[in-house]
Parts: sequence; structure tokens; C-alpha cells
Amino acid sequence: MLLPGLICGLALCVEDMRARRIPRLWVALGFVAQIATIAAYAIAVNDMFIIVQALLFAILSTLIQLGLAMIKPGSLGFGDVTCMIVIGLAPGMFGLTAVVMWWLSMGALGILWLAIWPHVSKHVHSTRLRKKTPFAPVIVLAAIVAVSIASLL
Repeated sequence: MLLPGLICGLALCVEDMRARRIPRLWVALGFVAQIATIAAYAIAVNDMFIIVQALLFAILSTLIQLGLAMIKPGSLGFGDVTCMIVIGLAPGMFGLTAVVMWWLSMGALGILWLAIWPHVSKHVHSTRLRKKTPFAPVIVLAAIVAVSIASLL
């Protein structure tokens, strides 16, 4: 049920780590595929609110991330903001608890990632890319953690 978003998220992680960019076309395709999958699930369980809930939480999370990026320019790129719209559908589908866990996980994993990245980036050949920390892996991993915990609750 969340496979399209996971596949898209993993592809975005690789591209963000490799070139520090998030292709908008990939985000759009992942978003459409994930919404279609959520809609199929919602029809199967006869609960159309799941679609609305997933969309609203994904949009709200994207707007919050955009606000954070605008408060401190350069801290987050627009790619990180667009990544939120497709990845936010997964925790959004599971409700407010999952979304809160996702944001808390992003904070904790983000701090850990900032500490680890200088050691990981030694294998990156470009100095320009080494200095910029990719955050798509944090966004995706935090969503995986949040959805895993929410599905157990």
C-alpha cells in the first residue's frame, strides 16, 4: 500500500546524495502513484477519509517545511520541501500520531545525520557536494520509522 512512495523516496535519497537535487518529475510521478494506491486501499476498506487525511497532512507538512526553509534561507532547499509532499502521504495516511512521530523522528535523525554526514561525505569526490548535507534520506527514513511504529500501535 505504501510501496510507490517508498520506491520514490529511495530514488530521491540516492539522487539527493549523489547530486544534491530532487527531480520534480520523480516527485510528481511518485505522488500520483502513491495517491492512486491510497485511493485503491480506501475503496477496498470503504473509508474515503483516508485519502483526504493523507493529502491534508502531506500538504500541511510541506507548507510547514516551506515556512522553515523561508525562515532561514539556505538551511533547507526547495528539493527537501518538494520531497515532503510525496513522503508525507505515508505518515499522513496513518493520522496525526504518525505525523507527529514523523516530525519528531526527522528532528532526532536529522541531528544524528548532521553528525554522521562529515564522515560519510569523505567518499564524495566533489567538494561542493561534500559541504551540503542531503536531507531527503532523513525525511524518508523518519517516515519509515513513523509508519512502522504507527502500524504497531
